[in-house]
Amino acid sequence: MESSWRPVIGKREATIGREEVVCKPDTYSRNLRTMNTAGLPCSKGKTLRFLPLLVLLLLLLYLTSSHLSQFHQINRQESDTEKWEKEHHENKLIDASDTVNPVDQNQGEECDSSNFQFKRVQAAFQACVTKDEDILLKSYLEGWAELQKFMNALGTIFGFISEEVTSKTKIIMQHQQGVHGTEYTSVQSMINYELTNDVVNFSQLPSDRLSSGCRTLLRLHRALQWLQLFLDKLRTGSENDSMSAMCADAYQQSLAKHHSWLVQKAAGLAFLALPSRTGFLHILCVEDSEETKAKLRRAVNAIERVFDITQRMYAQHRMLALP
Repeated sequence: MESSWRPVIGKREATIGREEVVCKPDTYSRNLRTMNTAGLPCSKGKTLRFLPLLVLLLLLLYLTSSHLSQFHQINRQESDTEKWEKEHHENKLIDASDTVNPVDQNQGEECDSSNFQFKRVQAAFQACVTKDEDILLKSYLEGWAELQKFMNALGTIFGFISEEVTSKTKIIMQHQQGVHGTEYTSVQSMINYELTNDVVNFSQLPSDRLSSGCRTLLRLHRALQWLQLFLDKLRTGSENDSMSAMCADAYQQSLAKHHSWLVQKAAGLAFLALPSRTGFLHILCVEDSEETKAKLRRAVNAIERVFDITQRMYAQHRMLALP
């Protein structure tokens, strides 16, 4: 016998706008028996409730896909423009190179006015020497400016020497620009002034004023001998001679005895990194030829003369061993 009792579930309402959907007990029971599921009309209400959110999500997806499409199109246009500009620039370089002599073109790529040149070294150090065999400091510093380019060509590992040269040349220039600048016109005038005015302290560096010009020049003088010996070995050496051995030998004959053990070891390691003789001459933008050897000989002779005159003046005043 079928019972007439029906459970009272209660009312469940969902409001969308002004429309009201009521889930009645009879409707719920009928659906439960026929579909074995619950609240189909109410599920429809829930779906309608989330419909605006779904529409908004679809709209966002559409706008995003449209934006990405436009972005890729713009990006593709920019890439095409960059490609055209690059090809146009390369074509201009090719056209320009057609009008340049291949030798001049190679010189322009690898050599410019900032590179070391033997003739400038020769000219500067020849201009140093006066008729009475004094050394003009202005031309002397110009010669050192060229030699620093030579050291830079050796590589950054020689910075420990190049930096010292830079600091010493700046000190002498400061003396020349100071109150007593006229006393620093030449090596002899500098020596006379500093000895007369007791500027050179033979026991220690002065702490309350600019370092002595005589002391400073002596450091450059010692380094000049090293470069002079090295350039001469570079001139007389053959293609198979080791640059490292030539540089180390020149260093041992000159600067090594004035450097600490630690600096000597650092220099020895730096020499091992030198390129071959042929490779180094290529860095200097010269060929291993008789013409190059002649240029080297003239530059070395000019440096050697300046060194000998300076050495003699310092020896006369017993200043070769200044601390």
